[in-house]
Amino acid sequence: MKTAALLVGLLLAGITGCAAAPSIRVVVEGTGTTDRLTYTFPGEEERTLRNPDLPFERMGKRKGRVVVRLEGVHGELTCKIIINGRQVRSSTSSTGAALTCDHSMAV
Repeated sequence: MKTAALLVGLLLAGITGCAAAPSIRVVVEGTGTTDRLTYTFPGEEERTLRNPDLPFERMGKRKGRVVVRLEGVHGELTCKIIINGRQVRSSTSSTGAALTCDHSMAV
C-alpha cells in the first residue's frame, strides 16, 4: 500500500510541474588563450580567473542567468552553454575581441 501511495505522489508531482534542477555546463575551448575569464551561475557570485588553463568547464544546477565572458582573447576560442545536454548558446572569437555567451532560463 505504501508503494501505491508513493507512486501516486510521484505522478502528482510530475503533473503539477515540479521539475528537477537543470544540469548547466559552461565550456570554453579552442586553440587560443585568454587573459581573463569571468563566469556567473544563477545564485552564485561572479568569479574571474586570470590566464586560465584551457579547456575550461564548470557545472551548475539552478535556473536563472548564466554568463561567461572572455577578455584579451589570443587565437581562436569558443564558449558554450549546455543545458540538460543541449547546447543553447555558442560564440567563437578569432579576432582578439572580447567574447560572451549569455543565456537566461525562467525561474
